[in-house]
Amino acid sequence: MVGLFQRNWALILLFAFTTVLVALLFEISWPVAYVELISVPADASIVDGNGFRWISPARIPVPDEGIELALFCEGMLPLDTVLDPSLAGDTVLLQMQYKFRVEFLTNPEGASVILDDDYAGHTPFEKDDVTPGTHSVILTTECGVTLRDSFTIITNQPRRLEWVLPTIHSGDMLLMSAGSRGTIRMGSDGSPDTLDSYLIGLHEVTSSEFCEWLIYQESYPAGDSTWRWGRTDMIEELFPGDYPIPFYIAPWGQWAVLDGLERDPVSGLSSRAARGYCEWLTEMDTNGIIYRLPSEWEWEAAALAGGNGPWPWGSRRPDGSLLNLSDDFEVLLRRHPSIDDGFGQAAPVGTYPSNDWGLSDMAGNVWEWCEPVSPDSITPARGGGWLSSGDDCRCDSRLLPDSGLGYPYIGFRLAASPPD
Repeated sequence: MVGLFQRNWALILLFAFTTVLVALLFEISWPVAYVELISVPADASIVDGNGFRWISPARIPVPDEGIELALFCEGMLPLDTVLDPSLAGDTVLLQMQYKFRVEFLTNPEGASVILDDDYAGHTPFEKDDVTPGTHSVILTTECGVTLRDSFTIITNQPRRLEWVLPTIHSGDMLLMSAGSRGTIRMGSDGSPDTLDSYLIGLHEVTSSEFCEWLIYQESYPAGDSTWRWGRTDMIEELFPGDYPIPFYIAPWGQWAVLDGLERDPVSGLSSRAARGYCEWLTEMDTNGIIYRLPSEWEWEAAALAGGNGPWPWGSRRPDGSLLNLSDDFEVLLRRHPSIDDGFGQAAPVGTYPSNDWGLSDMAGNVWEWCEPVSPDSITPARGGGWLSSGDDCRCDSRLLPDSGLGYPYIGFRLAASPPD
């Protein structure tokens, strides 16, 4: 055997070399083309699947099946690409995107952040791969308050974004902290004007809630046959209009609400009666909360819920699924006979979807008394009601009725100054 190898060693080595060469030809993809690759910015690191590295600009050998490459550069987002042999002789220019470090903060903390339709985290957190341009963001607090916003990145600098978000307060009230969207506007002198923090009711005051005040004032009322429907002097003063009211003297001798109307907003009362209810709540409260009617600015900031309007839900035209307005069910005016909201008059509070901050019926159902700008000004009402057109239910619409009278389409919503 040894003699055979000694006599034919040259042939054996030639055969072995030929075998290895054939194997390499079948197993290894040899470059069939070279492509010039240039990155912007230059000096990007270019890495293929086997870890082989080039620095841009580079002349890349491309096998028959193509080659996958990843580009890396400090301050830029990684970029993946594939080069094909058909690009032989061409110059491929790849524009890399800047990345930005952005800090997301909210007050209160813990808000969920959806960035460009993808979950990004809970505040506070930092994200270091935000691309230049305009981005959409949706912030949602643990209590369900939502704010939709956008921001624009145009320079390669760290950014700090912070939002003040409303929170749900005990007692069905929303706490609008100073600095929340809508609470800052430019004054006539060009300087910013900011609302103080305030509370506002999540829904309109109901007949059941108002009845508690009636019972407090008249424990055992006696109807007067000289008044309409056996009203008392107090009721005649609070509801100075020729309209039925949802209250009656029950067999047990106290004021009660007609069956089925307990959750309807109280209406038909004068603005003075609404203020009287607020004063009673203030006296009864043990936490130092001062109840009142909202100012028009407070009301509108809460109604818009950080959006651009013109309605509490945005720009979609009103329909019967969004609010209670003058529709086919409403027999007096029927301003929108093509709409069916399911109610001829007022609907129970919270029947329709609330706005992003959890406030219901900021459009439609009943107009809501607000505080006038001065004691000698006309008391306005905001929000539209079941007798209103869709445009009258816009967040910027206002009504200036006789505040000494009561109307079946006007109620009110509580506001308050939070305790110190």
